[in-house]
Amino acid sequence: MFIGRRDELDRLITHAETSADAPHRIILIEGPIGIGKTALVGEFLRSGPPQRTLFARPDEIATNIPLGGIRAIVEDLLHADLALLLAQRAPRALQRDVRDALSSSPTVLMIDDAHWLDDPAAELIEGLLADPTTTGLVLVLCFRTGTVPDTLLHAVARGGAQVHRIGLAPLADDEAADLLRQHGADDDALVELAGGNPLFLRLLADAARDAPARTDAREPLEIGDALRGEFSTLDAPALTLLHALSLTPAVAPAALARLVRMDGTFSDGSPTDDALADAADRLARRGLIDADELRIVHPFIRAAAYRHMRAGARRRAHRLAAESASDLLERASHLQQLGSHLTEDEIQTIVDAAAIVTSTSPRSSIAMLMRTTRIPHRARDLGLARALLLDGRPVEAERVLREAHVSEQPTGEALSLLMQSLRIQGRPDEAFELARDIGAATLAPEVIVELATLAVMHDGDYEIDARAWLREDDERPGHATALAGLRALSHLRVGDLDRGREAYRIAKDGFETLTASELLPVLDVVTAMGWCAHFLADFDDGARLVERGIRLAESHGRFHVLPHLYLILAFLCIPLDRCAEAEELSELAIAASEKYNWPDAVPLALTASLVAAPGRVSAEEFANRHRRLVEAGLPQILWWRRVVRLFICRGSIVLGQPADLEALEIDRHDIFASQKHIGLGELAVARGDLDEALAHAEAAIEWGRRADHPSQIGHGTMFRAQLRVRQGRMADALADAREAADLFDRAGAVLYRRFAEAAIARFGAPTAEEDVPLDALTPREQDVAELVADGHTNRMIAERLHLSPRTVESHVARILQKTGLRSRAGIARHLDGTQPSVPPGRPAQ
Repeated sequence: MFIGRRDELDRLITHAETSADAPHRIILIEGPIGIGKTALVGEFLRSGPPQRTLFARPDEIATNIPLGGIRAIVEDLLHADLALLLAQRAPRALQRDVRDALSSSPTVLMIDDAHWLDDPAAELIEGLLADPTTTGLVLVLCFRTGTVPDTLLHAVARGGAQVHRIGLAPLADDEAADLLRQHGADDDALVELAGGNPLFLRLLADAARDAPARTDAREPLEIGDALRGEFSTLDAPALTLLHALSLTPAVAPAALARLVRMDGTFSDGSPTDDALADAADRLARRGLIDADELRIVHPFIRAAAYRHMRAGARRRAHRLAAESASDLLERASHLQQLGSHLTEDEIQTIVDAAAIVTSTSPRSSIAMLMRTTRIPHRARDLGLARALLLDGRPVEAERVLREAHVSEQPTGEALSLLMQSLRIQGRPDEAFELARDIGAATLAPEVIVELATLAVMHDGDYEIDARAWLREDDERPGHATALAGLRALSHLRVGDLDRGREAYRIAKDGFETLTASELLPVLDVVTAMGWCAHFLADFDDGARLVERGIRLAESHGRFHVLPHLYLILAFLCIPLDRCAEAEELSELAIAASEKYNWPDAVPLALTASLVAAPGRVSAEEFANRHRRLVEAGLPQILWWRRVVRLFICRGSIVLGQPADLEALEIDRHDIFASQKHIGLGELAVARGDLDEALAHAEAAIEWGRRADHPSQIGHGTMFRAQLRVRQGRMADALADAREAADLFDRAGAVLYRRFAEAAIARFGAPTAEEDVPLDALTPREQDVAELVADGHTNRMIAERLHLSPRTVESHVARILQKTGLRSRAGIARHLDGTQPSVPPGRPAQ
């Protein structure tokens, strides 16, 4: 019989009612240990709610399995084993899959003891709450008083979820007396002693029934004291079964007989099903377990029973449970409890499980591996260092690797990881010193790639010049391609566009043929390839390669490269007219850089946000972005520093603020020469010297022509057009704007072509377009053209025609190419003027 809490139960049932289009909401049930949160949730589940309801209860004893706290919910929603999901899906993909599965019908997710949620599970829940598009979802979370995390409340605020709080107070005296009588005791003094706590009442009732003398003192008792007293009165078979049921992860019923036989407490040493059932009934009569489901009724009792076991018995129980585990993660979760008693094979099992866990939660992998560190194990040290790097803890990764190689120099992957840890800490010179001490002849391929990355990214001339190993005949999969990409960036960085362009072409062809397993070890180089693509105006292909790198990094736990991949994709998206996406990527890069300790990425991400601002934000917002960038400081990587300084300077000039003019000094072979000339021209305009500004515009154009770089020629030409407007030379300005539009079209710079076309319209003359019939278009292209003419964006067209935005973008590009039109506005004007014929059998849109 459910005693008390009727008002709270009615409120829970009312708040949990939902429908497919109802806004998402959260119900927080709070109260101290034993106050009745678990009983309230259980009664709700027994009431048979009409909507789909999924339940999970995390354990106090950590399993270090990502999402383990909501394993039942995830497996129910996605119809797959969690171990398989973790091995195959990236964290963001898993969250997306869960969100999609929840959208199929109104759902109540109930999580008891949510304060024990593991980090990945908490992040998934917070992601659902932060998404304002989530509908038909009710989250019921039970917390001990004062343990609701701030991050969850912030997620609620971002997503706009409705919040209902149900606080559980102590039972009234009459309700407490009823509950006490239900458990076979009737004593007003016990009611007063329990203070209205249902769990304490039940334990006191059992103690009074079995050992009345223990309650005579009428002194305040702790729940833990009461539980220890309760356990001391259990017979040996019942206590052994209770201990077996307390293990985390839970032991399958079929394995319980082996565990209780281990203790030797059953008379014949081989308990029958009847003997186990009798022991379970005795525990159930005391209110400790549910005999039908063979589970302990309250998480606090479960944790107390586990701590009550002797250490040796606990180790034997976990070892036997591991032998009966259903998957590798569950087996490792039991084995990690053995500490210094692990065997070599058992440590390897944990290492193998941690490798799966690392891709979803490096922190869980670290916790799992740290349980084994009392025993030397080389593979474990590598896995631990890798997880620490991915979790943004390079100092600890360095310590682990150096301690593991006290008597010998690290080689291969260990050396590569150690060099990465030094690079992340901003100590590239020490990384080169390590390689020099070992000697170039003995370096493994992954170390050579790391050295080349260091040399290219840090602008240094070192005694060990990684570029000496950039051999054309290197046939190792992935490494030769990666080194070619680094060679391209090394040429471009010093302004050698011809050699850089050729090396980039070779590397690009190589990257397109790499399999996922070949690309994974050289993911860092995808960042370099992205910068090459940006410098060479290969925006579309560069974006595709970086997007592939991001998918691979997310699905295989290479989180340390994500800040750099996000930010170079942001820069590539800007000329592709995907500025909203670029700003989202900038924020992702900042969040990832803070999480994984890559501070250099922050100012560069803020630079991307500033570059994406013109034409999209107010002058006040532009000034705010510029201020954030200045406050972020400069990156340590030297050529990144030049990029940031350049755009800080140009922003300062536009805003009329003092500018760091050293940032505009032009070297002989300067990849940024064209942009610097435009910056100097903007400074001349601010000083009122249009002649000097025009000279810098011509210099920017000339640099672009020498470099055969249509995008940079276009920027210089567009700047010259703006200057000619100031001079009143509108015909020349119009000619420049038209030329710039053509140049940006050749470069695939969709955003800047749109800016040029807008300038053409402002300067007083539309683009000249031939009367081209649209019959040459495919039926799908005609559909897209007509929607473009109606003013739909690519995203709107994608939703209407059930295509991806990228596919729509490709259709628009082909339409422009086939018709000779230059813009979306041109398509609209052309369709309005020609009334294109409709192929038979296809209705007009």
